[in-house]
Amino acid sequence: MIVSSFVLTTQVNALNPLTQACQGNAASSPACVQAKAQDKNNTNPIAGPNGIINTAANIIALVAGIGAVIMIILGGFAYVTSGGNAESAKKARQRILAAVIGLLVVALAWAIVRFVTDRVIQ
Repeated sequence: MIVSSFVLTTQVNALNPLTQACQGNAASSPACVQAKAQDKNNTNPIAGPNGIINTAANIIALVAGIGAVIMIILGGFAYVTSGGNAESAKKARQRILAAVIGLLVVALAWAIVRFVTDRVIQ
């Protein structure tokens, strides 16, 4: 785990123009100063509290969305295979309805999180 973390960090730093420009040069060299100025303009979208919150919200919404779609499929399968049994059909419809409501709640929660982090948290 530590080795893979080191390798990943090394690869990311190798791709970073700031690291490339300042490597072996003084921090006051023209190439390093220019790279630092460009790096300030290109902010990392994952860095900071907004990025972490948005990334967590995206992951949670994705997992919940996949779960809801699976439940809708299972409910549809149960409905189709109920064979005229009113109780089985009713349970299947309830499962589908609960999954759709859950999907709407997750979508609304995700939209609220994105709105708040984009506008309120700086």
